[in-house]
Amino acid sequence: MRNQRGITLIALVITIIVLLILAGVSIAMLTGQNGILTRANQAGTATNTASNEEIVKLAISNILTEYYAGNSTLNITNTTGELRITPDGLEEAIRQVSPDAALTSVTSDSTNIVVKFSDNQEVKVNSTTGAIVK
Repeated sequence: MRNQRGITLIALVITIIVLLILAGVSIAMLTGQNGILTRANQAGTATNTASNEEIVKLAISNILTEYYAGNSTLNITNTTGELRITPDGLEEAIRQVSPDAALTSVTSDSTNIVVKFSDNQEVKVNSTTGAIVK
């Protein structure tokens, strides 16, 4: 008999099976519940949230700086010894800090100011202390 060289049908089938298993594992790692795409979306949302909170924190720092510098252009009222930030003052300060912040609305309830951004996220700020409410 001649010594024939080449790939056998069994070797071809095993190779295809191994490739299918690798493709299945790769797709699961990419699109699964804890996959790369899901984690990338979560990281993007977390980044937007942190960015919006940072804009608001910088605006509050700007308000405090203006207040203690004696500049009253930011709508700050001082009642009963507490520094109260008004929604209008916060909105103006945000626009000064970041003109492209894409604010949707700045509203107030009894104790908090709610700042809504165009990415459907909101940041709540205690109107007395200026702290971000989680």
